[in-house]
Amino acid sequence: ITSLTEEKKKLQEELGALQVSMTPIEDEPEAAHGLTTRAELVEKIRALGQDVLDGTKYRFDNAVAQVKILNPTVELNTE
Repeated sequence: ITSLTEEKKKLQEELGALQVSMTPIEDEPEAAHGLTTRAELVEKIRALGQDVLDGTKYRFDNAVAQVKILNPTVELNTE
């Protein structure tokens, strides 16, 4: 019984340490809430990076379209 009590105490301490390590920090972004593993964090970072890339591409394409409208005789090379 003594060994079981000691093991229970040890497991409760480990659980407490894990709960403390998973407690959100003060300025944690909304996007990070609910992530529990490193793999989830990496996937979230990858998805956010893709969103930034997609937005940047959209803005660039929009700017090129505006330049073409304002300068219809100019040939633009965007390759």
